[in-house]
Amino acid sequence: MANIKNIFRLSAASLLCLAAVACSDVKYEEPANLPTATGLTTSVSGRSVTLSWNLPAGEIAGVTIIRNADFNTAINLAGRVTNYTLRSQPMDQELTYTVKVRYADGTVSEGISVNATVPYIAPKMGYLLTASSASALPDDDERAAAEWFATQQNAEFVTVSQLSTVDPDIMPVIWIEIDREGLPMGWENLPAEFISTETLDALKAYSANGGNLYLSTFATQLTVPLGFVPDNMAPTVYGNGAGGEGSDVWVINPHLGVDFNNNSSEQGYYDRAYHEVFKGITLEDPNNYGYSTVPLIGPGHREDHNCLWDCNIYGKGSERDVIRNFEVLTNSMVLATWGHVRDHCVAGLVDFFATPNHGRCVAMGLAAYEWNQNSGNNIYQRNVEILTANILDYLK
Repeated sequence: MANIKNIFRLSAASLLCLAAVACSDVKYEEPANLPTATGLTTSVSGRSVTLSWNLPAGEIAGVTIIRNADFNTAINLAGRVTNYTLRSQPMDQELTYTVKVRYADGTVSEGISVNATVPYIAPKMGYLLTASSASALPDDDERAAAEWFATQQNAEFVTVSQLSTVDPDIMPVIWIEIDREGLPMGWENLPAEFISTETLDALKAYSANGGNLYLSTFATQLTVPLGFVPDNMAPTVYGNGAGGEGSDVWVINPHLGVDFNNNSSEQGYYDRAYHEVFKGITLEDPNNYGYSTVPLIGPGHREDHNCLWDCNIYGKGSERDVIRNFEVLTNSMVLATWGHVRDHCVAGLVDFFATPNHGRCVAMGLAAYEWNQNSGNNIYQRNVEILTANILDYLK
């Protein structure tokens, strides 16, 4: 009878425990007599916090770091590690970091804690400058782009030698603009300073650590060596000539699809005009196409420097249309095509999404995006500037 009562008491206690908390919420007391870490210190650099500590003797499986007593922030490190750097930490607030020692038998020591504050840092945007100054760049469009960039808030030029030291937490976006007449197609033919091992390795590391890239005009080809598209999906629609005179307006089209209202079409209709990169730009129809577009360069001399993707090359695959197939193959969103094109043809402005291997990338390869109109004042220059500022802000 006593055994039955004991069983009943055990079952009732168990039920009471289950009714009070879910199993995953049960917290076990940490043994008070286990040796803890000692000498916990912090150092702050930018938005990174480095913790250092000493470990006791014994069979240690690893260390757990928790920020502000929030178990969702827990980082579990294996082995007898005695320091760790936490990136992208919250700014302008006091943070408490706790370090606990995990022993090989499954027990965990009490934690020791230390406080740190990451000061507020306004995010910067970078421009990869491959000359001694913006005015020393070899092309008029590159000079115009760099000189405009220099007037923007929190803008900073970055040289190739500085790339490896750029902290993505402080400079979350770098712009690379390459627009030189006569440059042959293919990323291997880009100027040496952009494709050196030093440059590409630094850009890959920057991107892998969460840095974002804006690649414009011929720089869209860098999407290949930097891993945003595979080798067999390099831009193939290319023009590098002197261009010529024209009386129309060159526009880009964020409305992708043959018919805005034809639901029976085999092609999907994708309206990308809502995207943040078009914020503050008034869509117009200066060429009477019958739909709204983003005008970028007016009548006069235009260089016609396209460097973009022909989506028809890759087919539809198992998707509804070639645009959607391109997006699936490259983990991206096509934001605009040639202004006069209503069906699915080219991907000229593309937003490549972040992955565990790299940050975001926006690639602009449409010829209408020209920074200095050779024949004089571009009546749509303001749209070029707003679009660029929006792209940099979006990536920042």
